[in-house]
Amino acid sequence: MHADIWIVRNGSDYLLLHGHLRLHSTLNAAGAVFVEVAHEGVVKITRVSGYLQVDSGNALSLLCVQRATVKALGETLPDAW
Repeated sequence: MHADIWIVRNGSDYLLLHGHLRLHSTLNAAGAVFVEVAHEGVVKITRVSGYLQVDSGNALSLLCVQRATVKALGETLPDAW
């Protein structure tokens, strides 16, 4: 689990607040990241078809990141983000 990646829940989606580079490098190396979310427990983050997806055990949701961060990491995400 990565304590230096901070994620919060925002309605049905999740927001990445801190740890963008750690998330990116861990996803590239391992394919999945496990992060503890306050009041939720541990969630699994994976990259699926250009999206970052959160599996909370009950449902699959999107992980929202800032567009500037996405460009800095060389990622491409749909225009809806």
